[in-house]
Amino acid sequence: MKKVLIISVLGACIILASSTGIFAKTVKSSSSKNYLTFSFFLRPASLGYKHYLFDNLYATGNLDYRSSTKDLEFQVGAAYFIPRKILIFRFYGGAGYQFSRNKGYQYPYVSIGTNFLFLFTEIIHPLRSDMDSKGRFGFCVKF
Repeated sequence: MKKVLIISVLGACIILASSTGIFAKTVKSSSSKNYLTFSFFLRPASLGYKHYLFDNLYATGNLDYRSSTKDLEFQVGAAYFIPRKILIFRFYGGAGYQFSRNKGYQYPYVSIGTNFLFLFTEIIHPLRSDMDSKGRFGFCVKF
């Protein structure tokens, strides 16, 4: 319970700090409508999609294939992009729910990530005590 409270307070602070009037002399980034991500540098291999809903909110979906367990995992959720670009980085945070095809487990997760140039990186933290965090790094196509 303590971990969930800390994560939710941190998320609220990020959203409040990213309001439009906080940063001085920063250039507002132009939002792309959709993102398609490919990750194969770190295991598991992953394919993801972020669909623009409104303002800086995106609906997300990811497919991860784990060759060690021959399992396909599906994640669905939402991501909030911070409205300002910091140097070349576009940070975001999100949450969602993950399903497994073979094992059948289901659990919520939180994620943080960044898009930069034509690459992206993301950390997914499951909200279960018996599971470890996962990372993604790969290509990001904006359209």
